[in-house]
Amino acid sequence: MLKGVIFDMDGTLGDTVALCVEAYRQTTLEVSGRLPEAGEVLGLFGISDRGVLGGLLGMRYDAPELPVEHFVKVYERLHDNLAPAPYEGAVQVLKNIRDKGLKVGLLTGKEHYTADPTIKRYGMEGLFDLILTGQPTHNCKDECLQEAMATWGMSADEIIYVGDAPTDIDHCHRVGVRIINAAWGSHAAAEEAACLARNPDYRLTDFSKLEPLITQLMI
Repeated sequence: MLKGVIFDMDGTLGDTVALCVEAYRQTTLEVSGRLPEAGEVLGLFGISDRGVLGGLLGMRYDAPELPVEHFVKVYERLHDNLAPAPYEGAVQVLKNIRDKGLKVGLLTGKEHYTADPTIKRYGMEGLFDLILTGQPTHNCKDECLQEAMATWGMSADEIIYVGDAPTDIDHCHRVGVRIINAAWGSHAAAEEAACLARNPDYRLTDFSKLEPLITQLMI
């Protein structure tokens, strides 16, 4: 029986992928004078804010001079224009799931630097029982899913992850957690083949179908 639902953020609760990409590009330009291609930025996704920023600037993620504060300012400056609101109904879905008695978590590759501003802008403060963020050295979602299971005292078959990336599917399969492949974002078509090749447990192209599926899985 399903007892907990864990959500990704970018591309899952909001169409924020373009925001993330542009924030990295603009920060790199303003700091170094080089404007990276979007593909270069996307190629670093999976690791967290400091990891991506360090990779683009040729710096260690823990270097004191890494311009994290500058990056956060750029991210917040672009937010209202590039990703002003979550997907329609997302906040209500989170509330409804909690009202059904399920635990609700957030597991994002972001660090708190960019996760917190988005949670606040989207009116999602207080809606997550657990928030887990990424690491600058590697994609740690499988480790975080195990942490969530341990924290909640649940087995792998009692939680489900909702995420959009092909790597999300890989990490869920690695630890035996079911995944709903979130294919409703603007970038979903570009990743369709890669996602389908990984055999997600469920794939939805319409956000409005998410809550009914979760309700069905509770039975």
